[in-house]
Amino acid sequence: MDDPDRLLLDAWRAGQRKAGQELVSRHYAAVYRFFFGKVAESVCEDLSQQTFEVVCRRPAAYRGDGSFRAYLFGVARFVLIAWVRRQRRFEPAEDSLPADGDGSLPGLLADRELVRIVATALRGLALDDQLLIELKDWEHLTQAELAALFEVPQPTLARRLQRARARLRAAVEQLVDDPALRDRTLRGLESCMESIRLEVDRRFGRGPRGQDPS
Repeated sequence: MDDPDRLLLDAWRAGQRKAGQELVSRHYAAVYRFFFGKVAESVCEDLSQQTFEVVCRRPAAYRGDGSFRAYLFGVARFVLIAWVRRQRRFEPAEDSLPADGDGSLPGLLADRELVRIVATALRGLALDDQLLIELKDWEHLTQAELAALFEVPQPTLARRLQRARARLRAAVEQLVDDPALRDRTLRGLESCMESIRLEVDRRFGRGPRGQDPS
């Protein structure tokens, strides 16, 4: 079966603007979510647009060896790293944290206090640790796809992911003095991560729409 993403990408590169619009529509929310929490909201849309521009300008870069989504996140990572280098610092965006006192999130999986603790711990990690955890847990990339994205052997990637998860747990432990609350947060870590993802989806739906590709 033909890969619909590859067909759309080839058509876009051949000058079919409608194909480019459909490709962006299919993946824009995921790319926007990739940048959310790492840069200010005002920057997310610009970096998302840059990501798709890079994809279109480099017709030979994606050879179809893996999924287009994994390739797209790899491009987004390089766009983000370039932006961080220009800023000469990386400071997680505070507006990525769930708002206090807002209990309206439908289907909330974890207590909001716990969600804020985990979100704060996550945003305090090194950039690649955040990306590893989010791409695995939120975007469900395989370890093979992540290994290709980070350009390391798969066993190395597995160790990095394990260490990133350990650092997340350690960051949670450092944020919470109350042993009972700390244990409850660690036990509900997976649920808290899913709640953060739901929070992003609730706030932005499919994500702000990028400009139409030219």
